[in-house]
Amino acid sequence: MRIILFTGKGGVGKTSISAATAVKCAELGYKTLVTSTDPAHSLSDSFDMEIGYEIKELGNNLYGLEIDVQEELMKNWGTIQNFIKQNLVKAGGFSDIIAEELAIFPGMEELFSLLKIKTYYDQDEFDVALIDCAPTGGTVRMLSFPDILQWYMEKIFHVEKKLMKMVKPFVNPLVKIELPGDDVYGNIEDMYKKLDGLNEVLSDEKKTSVRLVMNPEKMVIKESQRAYAYLNLFNFPVDAVIVNKIFPKSAEGEYLSKWYHIQQKHLQEIKCAFSPLKILKVGFKNTEVVGFDLLRKMANELYNENDPTKIFYDKKPIEIYQRDGMNRISIHMPFTKKEDIDMWVKGGELIVKIENFKRNIILPRAFKSLDITDAKFEGERLNVTFGGNRNDSKEN
Repeated sequence: MRIILFTGKGGVGKTSISAATAVKCAELGYKTLVTSTDPAHSLSDSFDMEIGYEIKELGNNLYGLEIDVQEELMKNWGTIQNFIKQNLVKAGGFSDIIAEELAIFPGMEELFSLLKIKTYYDQDEFDVALIDCAPTGGTVRMLSFPDILQWYMEKIFHVEKKLMKMVKPFVNPLVKIELPGDDVYGNIEDMYKKLDGLNEVLSDEKKTSVRLVMNPEKMVIKESQRAYAYLNLFNFPVDAVIVNKIFPKSAEGEYLSKWYHIQQKHLQEIKCAFSPLKILKVGFKNTEVVGFDLLRKMANELYNENDPTKIFYDKKPIEIYQRDGMNRISIHMPFTKKEDIDMWVKGGELIVKIENFKRNIILPRAFKSLDITDAKFEGERLNVTFGGNRNDSKEN
């Protein structure tokens, strides 16, 4: 099953683009599922029909689903959520409602919606799944969570579980909080297994693509650039940029004419900044894009003769290789300067930090005894070379 995720700043038209792409895919003969990881579902509005929490046939080859986020949350996080909630109420004095909200971490609702998509991927029921994601910040947090959980599971989980079994009988009577039991750790293990499989699918450029939706506006472009860098850091393949709401040259009046020229300048910036990604464009509409007819028109303008399921760009964001006696990790890091990056090797991992996002890249066995000997930008790629003996010291 081909998976395409659409993300971008709020209000750029992700839902309309997702729905239009779904109509195009279905008409090309692909059995298509369109859904959303954004708790504020609006696909029903785009299709002008109620979709709901069960898969619904919207047309020939086309199916829609608005995932029941609460159900997925309870299924995958319920035991852990209840454990955190009880401790917050017991030790922190929080009310049940506040404790329940605090027990859900940012991005988790969207993440568990994606796990639902993984179920359909495993069942191989559809040819393509199109996912209308939350705005960029939430999407990056959502996609980075499996990587963070993997680090916890490999480095801490098993030691912590054994330690808790030893100390729980002695500590529980002395403290206000309840220490985690086997049910909590079992829930974490189950979730990890599911997320590990999901991460493998989402980072496979032959199966999954992320498409950045934007408008030709300065602030939107900047946010898209940051999102593109973060997605590359976490090894998620971006294959295209979609520029929506472009004013036509025929826009009349001083106000719209001025906006047209501003947008043309930004379109050139987008072309230069995001090359060699495929750049798809769609014009500003004088009415809301609602219903099959308007979605079809949008899709035809957007993709023209292109098949939306095509992989428009397939270069891997992260490459690890040994060549000519050189051990190297190469990371595609567009829109990033050397001074933006903090990087070091510790415990068999290359740790790369950009602003608020940190990625722990597990080093291959051959690299684990080595330290960084060189790190430099070549074009838009950060190339990190390993050699010598590892010192586990921080490198900037």
